[in-house]
Amino acid sequence: MTVEIENLKTIVPISVDELKKLHTGSLLSRLKSLRELQDSYEVSDWLPEERDAVQAAGLIAFRKTTSWETAFSDLKAILSEREHIPRGSKEKRQQAAQQKKNR
Repeated sequence: MTVEIENLKTIVPISVDELKKLHTGSLLSRLKSLRELQDSYEVSDWLPEERDAVQAAGLIAFRKTTSWETAFSDLKAILSEREHIPRGSKEKRQQAAQQKKNR
């Protein structure tokens, strides 16, 4: 059986140096992708061949792995160094949307 890795939800590990070069929006997208991975192989619907192929390729596929924990902590450490701009209150966003609509 041929396993098509590109059809499986996985993430490529990235070094800390490469993470530092990424735009904050890209880092936040990566954070979202890491959080969306399945919890573990045991609760997934993956076949053993798919799991083995992903492991052989060095990809991150499940949250309960050391590779996921490392990727997550590296990413969080870099994000903690970035400037945080608060979104503002929900009311302000709704007012801005209403003003834009009334133009």
